[in-house]
Amino acid sequence: MSEIVLPLDLRKWTKLSLERYGLKAGLRMGQHFLVDQQVLQDIIETAKLTTEARVLEVGGGLGILTLELLARAGRVVVVELDKKMMQALQNISLGSDKLIIIPGDIIKIPATEFKKALGITGQQDWQIVANLPYEISGAFLYKFLWEDFQPSSMTLLVQREVAERMMAIPGKMSLLSLSCQLKSRIEIVRHVTPKSFWPQPKVQSSLVRMEILSPYELQKSLVGLDINFLWRLARIGFAARRKLLINNLVSALPIKREDIARALTAAGIKPTARAQELSLDNWKALSQELKYL
Repeated sequence: MSEIVLPLDLRKWTKLSLERYGLKAGLRMGQHFLVDQQVLQDIIETAKLTTEARVLEVGGGLGILTLELLARAGRVVVVELDKKMMQALQNISLGSDKLIIIPGDIIKIPATEFKKALGITGQQDWQIVANLPYEISGAFLYKFLWEDFQPSSMTLLVQREVAERMMAIPGKMSLLSLSCQLKSRIEIVRHVTPKSFWPQPKVQSSLVRMEILSPYELQKSLVGLDINFLWRLARIGFAARRKLLINNLVSALPIKREDIARALTAAGIKPTARAQELSLDNWKALSQELKYL
């Protein structure tokens, strides 16, 4: 199979490709195409691909990232919602036998379909590399951090605000940040300006690398705690962010207020604390104190 070599001027190439396939950008589904060669190479380097890598990409678009993935990985599965984009992607990739395109919404597609497309039969590692549509970031991260079929890593181009929420510190924590920090090791590799996309979005982006904890690593980090109980407490705590944590817990748990107050103190948490003020270690300590009540 011959390979397409991307030109240096990705902006011009994108505009010509859209015209060729009768497509428009930015008007539907928030499409903003990456047109910055340096950012593209930074994504590839951050992903740390091998020739045997199995990669899931979200929203292949015109194939700029897809082509780079195909040149380096063993198999690339692209989930694309736009049917016209699917046809363009198939043409641009020249029908590569390493490429599988799944039509549909990434959030709604069952894990079994990804597993089959990626050719996973046992415990092989697989990766996600994606220029993630801004509007699905939260649901996407929840899906791939909490469902049974999890990647070994995720290399994501996301809205900068989302990246900063993922790495938030106590005082600005959320369910998203707690989930990401509980399940992975996160690094913001670099920030990306709107000029790196066409059409330009109104917000900045960030390139994020997430190393997903293996079941062994996760269990070791929890030191015997029940992750489902910890997550239940967190969801209760964040249910009403303006309320004191103790009030949220008292309203949802069959535990006396004075017992919850003692558990908070034993966990090193102030009685007046709100959920966003707790660190991951605070949640672990609180889970430990409350699990026997």
